[in-house]
Amino acid sequence: MDFIEELNNLSSRIPDYKDKVKGEQATIDAFVKPFIRALGYDDTNPTEVVPQFTADIGTKQGEKVDLAILKNDKAIMLIECKDWSSDLPKEDVSQLFRYFTVVTEARIGVLTNGIQYRFYTDSEKPNVMDTEPFFQFNMSDIQPVLVNVLKNFTKNKFDLNNARSIAVNLKHRGEIKQILRAQLETPTNGFVRFFYEAIKSQMEIQDFTNVVKRAFHEFLDEQTEGEPNEGDEQKEEKTDESDEREEKKTNRGNISLAKFMNLRVTMPDGQVIHHYHGTDTYIEVLEKLGLEKVMRVRPNIVSTEPFSLITEGVERGGFWIRGVKGFSTDDRKVELEKIAGLLSVSLLVEKVEKKPKSD
Repeated sequence: MDFIEELNNLSSRIPDYKDKVKGEQATIDAFVKPFIRALGYDDTNPTEVVPQFTADIGTKQGEKVDLAILKNDKAIMLIECKDWSSDLPKEDVSQLFRYFTVVTEARIGVLTNGIQYRFYTDSEKPNVMDTEPFFQFNMSDIQPVLVNVLKNFTKNKFDLNNARSIAVNLKHRGEIKQILRAQLETPTNGFVRFFYEAIKSQMEIQDFTNVVKRAFHEFLDEQTEGEPNEGDEQKEEKTDESDEREEKKTNRGNISLAKFMNLRVTMPDGQVIHHYHGTDTYIEVLEKLGLEKVMRVRPNIVSTEPFSLITEGVERGGFWIRGVKGFSTDDRKVELEKIAGLLSVSLLVEKVEKKPKSD
């Protein structure tokens, strides 16, 4: 069972367990400890997971963190737990804040009710925990993009020396996206003026603001066009065909006919891969070649991390594939031929006319 499957399995139990879980300790046992195990830590090993970890503060003795995750006898992560029904108010953050300040080697603080997990670090001042989380994960809404972020805190990937850097990176990326969302709805004067001066517009600045806002929306729509919603067959066909349309002229040269094209690929062993939708052919060929092998030669096409919005990809078996959205049939043909050359394999990649679906 891979990481996301394990998380989904835990998530599926939550609705059934809620009514039977009463109090903070029951929440820890039913929800938090299984989550910790999913991250790869052994909660039965006292050198790895310590319940009621001591965090004495000045004259205030006997302070305990609910759980601490250790590595090489050092606390790397402090976890403060609340009952699953808690909405994790500000005072709970204050409690974790105090613990974080005392346990100076810890780089990550986690506040959780067993369903929501809020991750904190000290991005603004060393050993002083930020008041806002750099990352949030909800077990009731598991998203592949967020699972890939969460992998940074698994036992196999966690690096104590690099933890703060990862956290700060995530925090700033979140802040940048928040700024972009705000600019998308209400562009500031500085944001508008950047484009105004870049293209040397002669419009009134007030009118140009609406131009920027509309262009921003259109740009995002264009970049995310092309991937259908699951189960939406009609939309899928329309989107896929828009990428694969090729204009042909008649002999007279004055009538333009739209033909729809897709890919047919013959593999080295003679297998022919040819689906109604060219994107399906493209993905299957990459999978047959081996996504890990492709990633080594074309990391901008296959990655273990999700791509940015502009080059958004789809997830297949722990890898992200770019080229499904925003790529034409010609683009995919060129890319497959390039990958075949880099891997020294023989592929016959043909662009053929799309035929109607058979019933």
